[in-house]
Amino acid sequence: MGSLVLVGLLYLSSVHSYAANSDGASVILEGKALLGNFTLTHWALSLDSFWLVDAPVYAIAVLVGGVHPQLLHLVPAIIAVGVIGFGAWIAQRGRGRWAGLLAAGTVVVLLGLPTHAFAEFFLIGPFHVATTLWCLVAFVALRRARFGWGWLLAVVFLAAGLLGDLQIVVLGVAPIGLAGIVAALRARRWRAGAPAFTAALGSVVFAEAARRITWAIGAYTIGAANPRAQFHQMFHNVYHVITWGAALEGVGSRPFGSPGVPPILGVAHAIGLGLGVLAIGVGLVAIVRSVVGSIVGGDVPASDEVAGSDRREAAWFEDVLVFGFFGGCSTFVWFSFSSQAPFGRYLTAAMIFGSILGARLAGQIAGRATNGWPRIVLAGVAGLVVLGYATTFVNTLTTPSPAQPAVGLAAYLEQHHLTRGIGDYWSASIVTVESSDSVVVRPVVTRAGGQHVVRYRRLSSSAWYGGGFEFLVYNATTPWGGVDAQSALASFGPPQHVAAVGPYHVLTWAHDLSLRGDGTYAPQPWAHQ
Repeated sequence: MGSLVLVGLLYLSSVHSYAANSDGASVILEGKALLGNFTLTHWALSLDSFWLVDAPVYAIAVLVGGVHPQLLHLVPAIIAVGVIGFGAWIAQRGRGRWAGLLAAGTVVVLLGLPTHAFAEFFLIGPFHVATTLWCLVAFVALRRARFGWGWLLAVVFLAAGLLGDLQIVVLGVAPIGLAGIVAALRARRWRAGAPAFTAALGSVVFAEAARRITWAIGAYTIGAANPRAQFHQMFHNVYHVITWGAALEGVGSRPFGSPGVPPILGVAHAIGLGLGVLAIGVGLVAIVRSVVGSIVGGDVPASDEVAGSDRREAAWFEDVLVFGFFGGCSTFVWFSFSSQAPFGRYLTAAMIFGSILGARLAGQIAGRATNGWPRIVLAGVAGLVVLGYATTFVNTLTTPSPAQPAVGLAAYLEQHHLTRGIGDYWSASIVTVESSDSVVVRPVVTRAGGQHVVRYRRLSSSAWYGGGFEFLVYNATTPWGGVDAQSALASFGPPQHVAAVGPYHVLTWAHDLSLRGDGTYAPQPWAHQ
């Protein structure tokens, strides 16, 4: 029941935080296609295809309720609750009843009551949150450092992540391998780290074998990788990890706008941020001490001794989360090729791992607080944090939802019985989903070096194209991909009618439009008549 309530609250936070776009709509259509075309034959996808990560979740949602605009916000909310659930479980492991409850509750507060800025990335799909969830599943499955069903489950989830989102390399695969090495060094037995290290290696082998098999029988193709940041931008990004990370947590505003809480309650967010930073520092020190202690010989410090399964499990979670945090930071530094706010999405995984680490530290502090003043003070601090985060969350829910111009466009097209068309990427799939698949708009772009409109060979299927298109639509306010009135004229001749619908222009002709599914231009006899 609590999970359903949390899904509902996060759904509302998602609705009030951002207007969905064609990235979120495309993965819904990908999930729909997955139901009857598991290998997505004829599809062209990005390098982060989300094939066996987000797409299966959306496939289940489409199977249950069909293509519906509510899925743009509902599925990310469900995935977020999955992250919170696993994070809370990890946070309370090894703690007593009181301490475990506080640790789990800390995860719910830090991630379940997100700031407006963090909600824009945590509650949108597909922004690698499901990839982070797959990592958490693998972390839990390997906690006992044994071979068996848990080991196999971890390999499967990591391999699925590798087949759908290569960011899992630095978020899950490498952290697990490194944590396995640290476990072996800490115990001075290679067998202590073998399950983790072999799971990381085995997932790579499994994923590569699966990829070769699927390509042999026919599967989707992969587009070019996203550009990376230049060295000078990476230097700035390292600084932005600190300032942007703080802003996402509600401390400061740049570049995401005001945190939306009174200054006195901003103290609560500072406590949450400080808890995570301190936990990362403590975890990093523990890793360094273990490695150095093993290399120089001598006795392992008492606090690092492996004293039973509880201590091994605690050390495992803290090690792998620390490595995952720095892996998340590295994706931000590497991929953010400018200082624009949307690149804050690459910090989402780091924020999640840091929050869980902070919650584990909160549980440790609570476990050391005995009856009396320490526990009273701790309860007061916890109450302040809850009040601060809850206030921020309520502010988000009372903020007007961002306008979605695609809704008006979908209504216009339905009213005029225009049900099959083409458009620039950002105007295409979002209309398809907002109309619940009643109006189908397929993404196009202009051919490199020319002005002719052709299929957009990313996040689309060649089976979508051919003849029978009734209109072309583009965003006149922010044209994209060269799709505009000039390229439409060059490709299809003078339009019979042009309608302005909000920021969009809808062009229709006296004849149908046709496009080749291979992405090449098909000369049309009526284009220059």
